[in-house]
Parts: sequence; C-alpha cells; structure tokens
Amino acid sequence: MKFTCATSELNKAVQSIMPAIAAKPSTPIFGGMHIIADEGKIRLEGMDINLSMSNEIKGEVEESGEIVIAATRFNDLVRNFNGDTVKFTKNNNDNNVRLQSGKADYKILLMNVNEYPKYPSVEAAKSLVIEEEKIKELIKKTAFACSTDSARPLFTGVLCEIKDNKITFVGTNTHRLAIRTLTVENMDDMSVIIPSVVLKEINKNLNGKLPQDVTFFILNNQLMVKIENWTLVSRLIEGKFPDYKRVIPPQFNVKTKVNVKELAGAVSRMSLCSGSENDYSIVKISIGEKEIKVMSSSPDVGTGEEIIPCTTEGSPINVAFNAAYIMDIMKNIETEEAEIHLNNSLSPVCVRPSSDEEYIYIVTPVRVIF
Repeated sequence: MKFTCATSELNKAVQSIMPAIAAKPSTPIFGGMHIIADEGKIRLEGMDINLSMSNEIKGEVEESGEIVIAATRFNDLVRNFNGDTVKFTKNNNDNNVRLQSGKADYKILLMNVNEYPKYPSVEAAKSLVIEEEKIKELIKKTAFACSTDSARPLFTGVLCEIKDNKITFVGTNTHRLAIRTLTVENMDDMSVIIPSVVLKEINKNLNGKLPQDVTFFILNNQLMVKIENWTLVSRLIEGKFPDYKRVIPPQFNVKTKVNVKELAGAVSRMSLCSGSENDYSIVKISIGEKEIKVMSSSPDVGTGEEIIPCTTEGSPINVAFNAAYIMDIMKNIETEEAEIHLNNSLSPVCVRPSSDEEYIYIVTPVRVIF
C-alpha cells in the first residue's frame, strides 16, 4: 500500500470518526482505525458495538491496500504533523506502516487487518432527507434536555416524530422536556428514538459553509446517517417513548414576560451563591406584577438577590428551579423576550419564546421553603 494525501483533509477525517472509537473498546481491534486506499480515495472507518463512523477523502494512490492502526496514537500523530501532505507506505510482509510528513518520518506498528469487522450497511426500508438548517435547529433545541444516565436508555434519546407534514423532536430527562416542531414536505409518517449522542455528532459534522442535506436511512432498529462523504451507523433506541403531551398543562393561571438576557444573567449570578459543587444549584424566583426577584442562599457562601423587570398577568407566585435548567433554555431562545407560564409553585412550568415559534420547554420546579 502506498498513497499520499493532504494533512489537513486527513486530520479532519480522523477527527470526524474518532468519537466512534471507544476509550475502553469492547475488543482490542475496535481500538483501531481501518484505512482503505483505492482508486484515488482514502476511506477511514471507526467502530464499536453500537456506533460506527466512516469518512472518505481524496488522495494519490500508487498502490491500493488496507491497514488497521491504533486510533488514539494515529490521531495524536496526525494532529501534530507540520507537513502539507502525509505519505503512507506499507510493504506486503511488514507489520508496520511508514508515515512521512514534512521532515517527520515514523514507522508505526499495525493491528491485524483480518480481525477488523466489515463496516455495517443499512438496506433502508425508509429514508428521509432534512435540510441542514432544519436539522441543526431541531437538534440544538432538544438534545440538551436528554438524560446522560445510561441506566435509563429511553431518556438518552430524542423522539423523532413525523406526522401531517410536521416533524417534531422531543428530548427529556423526566425533570425537563424540550419540544421543537417544524413544517416539512413529502415525508411519510414515522416515529423513532435517536440517541442524543448520534444527533450531537451529526451537528458537529455540519460545517455551515455550504448548505448540506442530511439523509437518514432506517431499517428496523438500525439507523444510517449520511452527510456528503461522512456516514454514521447506530442502533435506534427501542421502547415506547412516554406521552409527552400529557406533561403539558392544558392551561395556566399566571403568565409573565421577561427579557431573556436579563433573566439568564440573574440566574447565572445567583447560582454562584448556592454553595453547590455540582450542577444542581437551586435559585428561587419570586414573580410579581412588574418585577421578578431572583434569589439564592447557602450557609457556606451567603445570599444573593437581584431584581429584573417583567410584565405579569395573574397573581404573584414563588417558584424555585435547578439553575442549570433555566440557563439552558435561555441559551436556546432566540427572541428578545421569553414567556413563562405557571399554575402554582410545584406544577410543571412552561417556558417559550415570545413568538409563534413551535418551541416549548417544560421544567419541573423544586420544592423549597421561601
């Protein structure tokens, strides 16, 4: 095997599939990266049991061939090469590959290429194409609300629901719920649960420079995603997603409008007084007719209080939240003002943009004494 490729393109391709290489692979061969050179193309593959990724770049291939190289070591080398190109050379009987870039010259031991599994394929029964702008919006507004607890896999995924020419993404960790709906055309009705880690990888591979379509191929519990030369194969999450519509109260007694940046800033500053060393900082919010008082206290740190203006319909109300949950939604509301809808101090609270945008965020208050 002998080929040469651009260092920058190789580095991008390696970075795009490294997330598929587990820190502690289920079997040693999955700690390797599969590289295949043939007919002017260099294909890189990484995989483990539940996730596979591949990417393809152009190169000058003198002799076709394939190798498996330790992925972490290879990644470190490629990121630090200072030459414009990298030349790969492997003789038939060698168990190492020679890498030359600039003045650097390495010989790196290889893994057994015969042990590397075939890259999975999905002969799709269903497929859908979503424009870059729409998929980025759907992911950004929902995936952050998912759980990271692998003991509850159902809540580590985002529900993707297509019905009546509308696509809805729903993310929840049971303490908060984010729902974003967009209009689509010519898509068949369907409902699947996509791992949030998969959606975040999709988002990372959308460069925003040129509009790109994202194609989803679905067969049974398998999902393949394709963005230009990058592909991802993953299992879908199996199980019945909870009826998220039941969590949304049918009506609210109190509605207040508040400036997004002012509320986010006040909550962020007050969370510093909570004394918590983890992500669970509690802030108390007292909503009046024309002002909101944001408060926090801790016997180890002290107390804090900040007042910001608002416009409220309904009776004054006190409520407390996990500060991170409020700051997260404020980052994802793009209007100047947000609406907060409440019934009482312990019932689910709805936060949404002050527009007709189909975006709803439900958060459960925390029980505290004011």
